[in-house]
Amino acid sequence: MKKLVTILLIAFLCFSNVFAAEETSNYNVQINVASRTLRLFSGGSIVKEYPIAVGKPSTKTPLGNFEIKNKFVNPYWKGVAPGPNNPLGIRWMGISIRGGSYGIHGNNTPTSISTFASGGCIRMYNNDVEELYSIIGIKTPVQIIYEDIEIKHDMYTDAPVVIIYPDAYKKKDAESLMKKLIASNKNITEKQAFKVLEIAAKGVSNPIAVGDSTAIMLNNQFITNNAFVENNEVYIYYLAALDILGIDNSLITDYTIPVLEKDSKIYVNLTQLVSKTGGQLRLDKANNNVYLSNNIIKINGKFLSSYTGGFDKENLIKSSLINKLGTSALANGKELVNLKELCKQQNWGLKASSISKIMDIEIPMRVKVGEVYINTELYKGRYYINSEEAENIPSIQNQNLNIYRYKSKSYYDVYEIMDLYECQKDDFSTTVEVFKPLHSEV
Repeated sequence: MKKLVTILLIAFLCFSNVFAAEETSNYNVQINVASRTLRLFSGGSIVKEYPIAVGKPSTKTPLGNFEIKNKFVNPYWKGVAPGPNNPLGIRWMGISIRGGSYGIHGNNTPTSISTFASGGCIRMYNNDVEELYSIIGIKTPVQIIYEDIEIKHDMYTDAPVVIIYPDAYKKKDAESLMKKLIASNKNITEKQAFKVLEIAAKGVSNPIAVGDSTAIMLNNQFITNNAFVENNEVYIYYLAALDILGIDNSLITDYTIPVLEKDSKIYVNLTQLVSKTGGQLRLDKANNNVYLSNNIIKINGKFLSSYTGGFDKENLIKSSLINKLGTSALANGKELVNLKELCKQQNWGLKASSISKIMDIEIPMRVKVGEVYINTELYKGRYYINSEEAENIPSIQNQNLNIYRYKSKSYYDVYEIMDLYECQKDDFSTTVEVFKPLHSEV
């Protein structure tokens, strides 16, 4: 018995020392139960937003100001060992809520995220909870609120847009929330406020955005109010299509997507774009909202395709699409390949936004000379190649390229090479094929 007590005491001290070593940073967490989102703040600015599952109406998530009180990797749950069947997933961060055991944790049911599904805890995707766990420490402030009406600003016009979420807990405080929003933002019009209260009184099943134009919702998340409907077809501002969806001029041309000019701005036909690239589009005429459902893959910011499967587990991409990147061997004869596993194998960067379900694969540029591929190094926004590896480029010594030295090695600037040689980039700027110099000596 004495031996068991000693072991438990040692274990407690080890955990205590680990937690005591963590310093409280300037991070804080805000959880909005109504919107089912967790926002990570640093110094008053949003660092990242995550989708979550919260308590069911019968087992509500408690509201108030708390803090993180403990943290565990691969937690046990009621006798269930860590693993794929554990409802707590791979991380646990306990919240200092009295009267129960509440925490932020992973899950074994990814489809529950963005719903009212838990016994009061905050569920996250396992990838997300692992990331959050690595950032915040013990005593990090956690504010849990319930605001089924909140304001956002269009990133292209800065116009205020009011979002209405389902009032699952039946708080019915839309009027008081609206007064707070108007007090903090004088640009909300009387017409806009009246519309919000009218919609909230009826109740909503999906988030609805109320602004001065047509709102686009990607996977139930507001992305822009800079859109309009003409002849039952939806048009989205070109920069929004480029920045968010990764649709550029070449894709618009390839897919023969109609564009329109309105108020000196270019708009892309989103209806036809979706019909040719994938996803589903639903127009809510009564509330002037457009709902786009699509899990999007981008390569270096440019649209590639859609992925199938869930966000947290199976993110499957067709092997035929990998061929476009010159990496057909990676498919190993499979029809579908797991996107996240592929990125890990190739050491590619992956910006995965669980809130919008967009995955942007960052593939470093390579220089191709004949059948030889030369890897590049990115430094301050420019790509460079080791000069020793560039000897196969025709007549390179005669081009008087600038030599850049770093850590006892010499480099050539890829962009300077592109200025002096016949080159061809692939659609995603992952490969630059170098041919002959533009000005060869006769």
